[in-house]
Amino acid sequence: MINARELMSDDGSVVAMLCSHLGLSDGGELDAGPLTLREWNALARKIHDSEIRHPRSLVGLCAEELAKRLGLSVIEADRVVRLLSRGGNLALDLEQLAASGIWCVTRMDDAYPARLRNTLRHQAPPVLFGAGEFEIFQKPSIAIVGSRNLDESGESFARSLGSLCAGHSVAVVSGGARGTDRVAMQAALEGGGHAVSILADSLVRTIRQPDVREFVTDGRLVLLTPYRPDNGFSVGAAMGRNKIIYGASDYSVVVSCDYQKGGTWSGAVETLTAGWCPVFVRSGASVGSGNKEMINKGAFPLADGDLAGVASIIEWFKEHAGSRPQQAELLLA
Repeated sequence: MINARELMSDDGSVVAMLCSHLGLSDGGELDAGPLTLREWNALARKIHDSEIRHPRSLVGLCAEELAKRLGLSVIEADRVVRLLSRGGNLALDLEQLAASGIWCVTRMDDAYPARLRNTLRHQAPPVLFGAGEFEIFQKPSIAIVGSRNLDESGESFARSLGSLCAGHSVAVVSGGARGTDRVAMQAALEGGGHAVSILADSLVRTIRQPDVREFVTDGRLVLLTPYRPDNGFSVGAAMGRNKIIYGASDYSVVVSCDYQKGGTWSGAVETLTAGWCPVFVRSGASVGSGNKEMINKGAFPLADGDLAGVASIIEWFKEHAGSRPQQAELLLA
């Protein structure tokens, strides 16, 4: 079993106090909540550029001293001090989560998924909660994403692609939502493979599901979320986790998407723009306008029904995991 205490460094504990909701009472006694991603990035730069250098060195400093050393306003420094005052409550919350099989890592910790940190860099979430074995993050991985409402050909493609990933020892990364996500991940897991589910819903509730817990316990499924473990589903959370799906993957395949609407379209377009990983999209006579327009935006086509061709591409994915996005063009030359 993963030792949650060993995952988090002293610097990581400080980041968790500053950037997560752990240890905060339901009454919200703090005037302000945890630091946002942008706020943490700004503070991290100030820490790095100061004589303090390390987040752990913030502990024990008063607001006036913090303001002076980091160039913060008194209000900002007081907020930091108050957030750092909940170390005991944070430890208790971490222990309760660990009892449920849930761990917590931060960008300061060695256990943080390296591919995600290296790809998203300053956009990588400061704090991640998850369940499952970290070794899965080290496997070559393909994000398989698409609409919740799949037609028969799209469902067949997603299932075949998930099974092929299992056969080639490539992990499937997806969002765990109804439709494409679950079809592809279930096919991979049932085929003896591995999967990473980036959640926009409650991690605490998801891990309690018997079938999910079985795959996690068997070491074949990792659940991951940048949100508080008891966070309920929201559209904003679903949109916000898109970059994590792509950032945690070497390559991505869009099975189906609606034109200019929905999380699949926006996530793929954002990835094409940012260059987080090469984007492939199912192509053929039966695909919708969203898929065709995605190709026009620079995604690489994958022929619907050409399983032999898809299998060869998956093997290429595996061999070239970590390659620069432009190198994907070699496959289709």
